[in-house]
Amino acid sequence: MPPFTAQKYPPETQARPTIARLTSIFWLLSCLAIALTSVRAETPPAKKMPAPIVPVGIVKLAPVTIFETFTGTTQAQRQVDVRAQIGGILQSRNYIEGEQIAKGAPLFTIDNRPYVAALKEAQATQAAAQATLNSAQRDWARINTLFGKGVASVKDRDDAQSALEVAQAAVKIAEAKVIAAQINVDYTRINAPIAGIVGRRSVAAGNLINVGDKLAQIEAIDPIQVVLTTSADNPYARTSALNPTPAETVPAELLAGQDFSTPITGLLNFRAVSVDANTNSITLRGVFPNAAGTIKPNEFVRVRLAVAKLPEALVIPPTALTSGIRPGSFAVYVVAADHKISLTPVELGPMSDQGQVITSGLTAGEHIVTDGLVKLRPGIAIEPFKPERK
Repeated sequence: MPPFTAQKYPPETQARPTIARLTSIFWLLSCLAIALTSVRAETPPAKKMPAPIVPVGIVKLAPVTIFETFTGTTQAQRQVDVRAQIGGILQSRNYIEGEQIAKGAPLFTIDNRPYVAALKEAQATQAAAQATLNSAQRDWARINTLFGKGVASVKDRDDAQSALEVAQAAVKIAEAKVIAAQINVDYTRINAPIAGIVGRRSVAAGNLINVGDKLAQIEAIDPIQVVLTTSADNPYARTSALNPTPAETVPAELLAGQDFSTPITGLLNFRAVSVDANTNSITLRGVFPNAAGTIKPNEFVRVRLAVAKLPEALVIPPTALTSGIRPGSFAVYVVAADHKISLTPVELGPMSDQGQVITSGLTAGEHIVTDGLVKLRPGIAIEPFKPERK
């Protein structure tokens, strides 16, 4: 078999396959470009996001009242321990534990028989002393008459007068013993010294009690007291609002309940004279009505009071505030004439009855976004919200 030999073509014949291939590729690319152009022509352009609609307000100067809120603890207006004033057998308990009682309501009874017997003995002694006094008076009258007639001696008259004076003193002693015995009898009936809520009894009926034994406790909680503290460095510490007296009380509002949403109007009427050296704080006391008894002693409450009044201040709604660029700073969105917003840092003053006081960063007449800050960013345009007029 003859050896294999490659078949040779002329040069122009070898270039023909390459040219044909390039022509096919060019034709395919042209079709693809035409198809893309057609797709682009059929696809509508993306819609532009509408401007966010947010409420806008004008910064104004206005007179404001500055409020501060303090944390306090409730206390009973009066708290009295009911104790035995005589010894004996506790005979009965005459109240329901935990109930509201009036002043003078019966609480306990102690066996009074020994004390009644002592009272009767004292009364008998008083009667005997009175009889002796009556006899001494008759003797004195008779001797004194005889002495006037010169029949009785001076000694007889002096003896009769001394006997009369001794009898008079004996009657007074007997009267005092009757009163003391009567007091002991009265002590066997233990009544409420004040109106309030009476607690659990400390001793059960049937027990022998001694003088001074605690039997129960009564707490008067209407009105309820609130003791609160504030730093001596408080900028309003020297104002009249934080220096109440019984003669110059300060109106205050007690915020009670689990969420401190129940307001009760009352008064601050006391401030401690000295500053607590350990905590550098001052102590104040308020009194608030509690007719329903819903506020109990030793509860944590808040007390809100006006500490100052500013005749003119820049005030904005608290909802207009957002975080500033620096940690712990605050800013607001200021609206320009073209409705574009910019983030402007501000310095906060105290909270007032009309809103947040601004000490720097804003001027009266500027427009700011007052709410809906989550969907905003600096530099965008907004559509101011215009509330409907009624």
